[in-house]
Amino acid sequence: MRTIGRSLFALAVLGAGAATFASATDGNFLHGVGAVNAAMGGAGVATSNSLLGTFYLNPAGLMGFDGTRMEFGFELFKADRTVSSDIPGLGSGATTSKSDYVPVPAMGISYRLDNDKMVVGLGAVGIGGFGVDYPASAFAPGANPILLPQPNGFGQVYSNYSLLKIAPAFAIAASPKLWIGGALNVDWASLAVQPMPIAAPACSSPTGPCYYPSATAADGAFGFGFQLGVTYNFNDMVSAALAYTSPQWFDDFTFNSSNANPELPDYGSPLEVTFRLDAPQVFAAGLGLKPLPGMTIAVDGRYMTYSSTAGFEGSGFNADGSVAGFGWDDIFVLALGAEYWVSDNVALRAGYNHSDNPVPDSLAFYNIPAPAIVQNHLTLGLGFKPTRQLQVDLGYYHVFENTGTGPIPNPSLPPNSTVTNTMSENSFLIQFTVLGR
Repeated sequence: MRTIGRSLFALAVLGAGAATFASATDGNFLHGVGAVNAAMGGAGVATSNSLLGTFYLNPAGLMGFDGTRMEFGFELFKADRTVSSDIPGLGSGATTSKSDYVPVPAMGISYRLDNDKMVVGLGAVGIGGFGVDYPASAFAPGANPILLPQPNGFGQVYSNYSLLKIAPAFAIAASPKLWIGGALNVDWASLAVQPMPIAAPACSSPTGPCYYPSATAADGAFGFGFQLGVTYNFNDMVSAALAYTSPQWFDDFTFNSSNANPELPDYGSPLEVTFRLDAPQVFAAGLGLKPLPGMTIAVDGRYMTYSSTAGFEGSGFNADGSVAGFGWDDIFVLALGAEYWVSDNVALRAGYNHSDNPVPDSLAFYNIPAPAIVQNHLTLGLGFKPTRQLQVDLGYYHVFENTGTGPIPNPSLPPNSTVTNTMSENSFLIQFTVLGR
């Protein structure tokens, strides 16, 4: 137990220090966590194929793991994003965001108690985010009007939001068929935005010109929530599960900024900007099937309530010119996955994930920093066991391109002025599972 305690402590420290930006695929969440869960389309509420996926989806699934189990996952994620705008009389243009592969960590450990009726564990997993990096557009032929320097456009648009969950969890066997689990979610998020439209712009006069401040001095915030789940195993072939993740309630992000209007006498004076961005509650249901030896089929449905979540629920401009929020809709996610062990040492996996688009086309302009518009994911994976105590899993997924076009809500511009967000994604994953003796 002393070794387990040291491993748990190291896991928490490593997870807290490894949070990185990830542009998410189901709303602002990753569609799955770890190579196994991601390769199965993110499905796994009712199955115990992966410890990392279990921490993400349903803590009751911890009862499906024997002895001591440790999983370490690493994902290289790349999102391709483009913003274009068309303003009659000013022109049209398109700009592609700077795009690099971004590392996303995931780690978990579980331990079955001697009474064989309870499993405890700790997970530290990167679960989502969003971000873009569009350079300002120069005043030249082919310029992208929406990215012209302020006050004519936004200038450079940059955002970086990352979300990490650390979850101490447990599961108990209320009966041989009924598993019940719970987790306390301790969350950490980081956010940076340029320009920061949540703040009121500094205007030279009631009719402008106006400048939004910067919030590129990233701030972090802690959040808390909980997760509950139940799994019922009808027999060795069929299981069903329900899970609930509460809203994740965060402290306000607080940014040190300054007055950005060079025409005002207090230009450059200190300014503090605050913004609250919670994570939505998630309702999940799943079905697990094992029709053949070595084969697992998982089907999940998840519902995320963005329309009642702080930071996402408001939309449009406030009276002072600040943006009220992202204005996202609630979404439903369907995840399908299959795993087949072709031998005792080799597994093949495939899956599909479809997410509703949370960003209404009418609000494309407000979501240039957070174009979470992708919907369809195709996933593949391979697993093998080089030894009895070690399993290595590989995964890949492609998120097909999607676009959203909406109006630019500026009464001084022609009414048919539009902005379009375009996004697609690719990701490669590797996962190591170490089993205790």
